[in-house]
Amino acid sequence: MRRAKLISVQLTFHCPTCGQSTRTSDLSGAGDLQCAQCDWSRPLMEVSDPPANCLVCGNADLWRQKDFPQLLGLVLVAAGAVLSSIAWYFHWPKTALGLLMAFALADMVVFVVMPDVLVCYRCKARHHHLQSSSAEHPGFSHETAERYRQEELRRLEAQRSRPA
Repeated sequence: MRRAKLISVQLTFHCPTCGQSTRTSDLSGAGDLQCAQCDWSRPLMEVSDPPANCLVCGNADLWRQKDFPQLLGLVLVAAGAVLSSIAWYFHWPKTALGLLMAFALADMVVFVVMPDVLVCYRCKARHHHLQSSSAEHPGFSHETAERYRQEELRRLEAQRSRPA
């Protein structure tokens, strides 16, 4: 059985009550998880590294990804494509290939250096600053994500069909 040790984790989550995005400071043990905009709160019992369950909704299905801004990644890919295309236009094939190789190398370095973040399938809460490896949590699974998407659609349909 895995023994949990107390650690510092930061969370980014959407409040279940008001829907506003909140980023917490370090959570290091007992206390409450609170929304900054409304009075929603949830008690925290113990934070393990990596968390076995989501600290916002308690769901056990978490997936691992790199903690990297997607917009920055898209900008880098676009810059590499544009610069390489310009080099091809001027008939500099070695420069064009060199640019593509440089951007690929930069992408590989970023992938190795960036830490992991755990994301909850149900509430999309992101658990940042994990100190140990989160390798025990799998990567993204389309099947699991679809199951939670269908669960959310059924919940919303049930809410709409209830009399007001």
